[in-house]
Amino acid sequence: MGDISLSRITTQHSTAPPSLSQSESALAEAGDSSNLPDPPPSGSRNVVEALDSYPDGGLGPWLQVVYCSFLFGTSVGGVYGWGVLQDALTELASPSSVAYIGSMQAASTGIFAILAQRLIAAYGPTKIAFTGALFMGIGPIIAGSFPHNYAAIFMTQGVMFGVGQALCFGSAATLPSSYFLKKRNLATGCTFAGGGIGGAVLSLLSSALIQRVGIPWTFRTLGLLNLAINIPASLALKSRMPRKPLRSGAPIVEWSLFKDLRFCLVFFGSGLGLFPLFVPPFFLPSYATTLGLSPTTGSLLLAGFNLASSVGRIGFGLGADRYLGSVNSLVLCLGFVGITTLVIWPFATTLPPLAVFAVVNGIASGGFFSLMPGVISSLFGSSKLGLAFGMTLTGWSIGYFWGSPIAGFLLEAFGGVDAGFKAFQPAIFYSGALSLAACLLILAARITESKELWKKV
Repeated sequence: MGDISLSRITTQHSTAPPSLSQSESALAEAGDSSNLPDPPPSGSRNVVEALDSYPDGGLGPWLQVVYCSFLFGTSVGGVYGWGVLQDALTELASPSSVAYIGSMQAASTGIFAILAQRLIAAYGPTKIAFTGALFMGIGPIIAGSFPHNYAAIFMTQGVMFGVGQALCFGSAATLPSSYFLKKRNLATGCTFAGGGIGGAVLSLLSSALIQRVGIPWTFRTLGLLNLAINIPASLALKSRMPRKPLRSGAPIVEWSLFKDLRFCLVFFGSGLGLFPLFVPPFFLPSYATTLGLSPTTGSLLLAGFNLASSVGRIGFGLGADRYLGSVNSLVLCLGFVGITTLVIWPFATTLPPLAVFAVVNGIASGGFFSLMPGVISSLFGSSKLGLAFGMTLTGWSIGYFWGSPIAGFLLEAFGGVDAGFKAFQPAIFYSGALSLAACLLILAARITESKELWKKV
């Protein structure tokens, strides 16, 4: 690695936002990115590349994408597939209490975001992903021995699995960017799409296992599956990034960013958007059961939602690069999430409209995650990306953790799952309204950046 020149800075005269994967590449350098020069205000910007050369193809780099997508399939996919288990655990505790377990899994991504990036920079993604793989496997296996103990399931399936998936997520999210330059969008999109595909597979698998072997062995089987997939995938990761000391003295938070109105709007807008984002995947199976549909149908709806999110992750990312820009696309994305939630879901009392909602809402929800790094990069430049995105991701932990339980509280307040589908409507309206509110905040950031409404931003 000694022949690789690091931190190459080039100046581009372009208004087009950097690609999603460029932003993720800079995120891998979060420890020192704050010391790089800011983009000049004249319309040109400094694009900071971590390495001087990129394979940009070949069997080895694409295999790295495959390994990363497998890690996403079990980590992000495991969170998205939680709705099936949540539906099966309704006798264990109230819907809001059970939702806390899935929310803890999701919130771990934000809670441990900055720490995970520091550890990856210091020790490399292989060791960190391997550690995460152990947590993701051992947690559910232990949970299988305590199927009637809420506290035990929360600590094992919620906390242990959550920490593990956060470490695997952080290791896999940025690695492909060190192998690709021209094809980064495609490589990164394929990596993120693994989460949706994994969520679909795990939804169907969990449903089948619950019916055939019961909840305890469902937990154990999922844990063993996580070990079988994640340990080989983590050991196969090969980082091209140089190591950085854990105690480098670099700041982990740049408070001056909050003096920028655009950052405040994006920080709070995206954080608000996280509150409702997991309500559909967590509650679709329960909603389907309330309508009289079978648990298998509920798991199929969740699988459809997750597959659609894979399409959205790739489609919105590529569409942003080619046509609209990241910020414009995020406004459109959140708008679709809110509108479909308010217009379709409350009136979906039969399978066909509910299936339409699952697919359309899934596409828009998937787009949110693939667009956010590009939004940060296009507004603040590559030099600020590492810290800005890490801070934003950490801010998401509140919405990750509280979003779905609030929906559960609303469901309980109006009679719970036994009260019929109308009991879900307050939670549905809460979800849709917050998505539209988040959309307005991102739109305000877009207008603050440029009042030219047709400009690609």
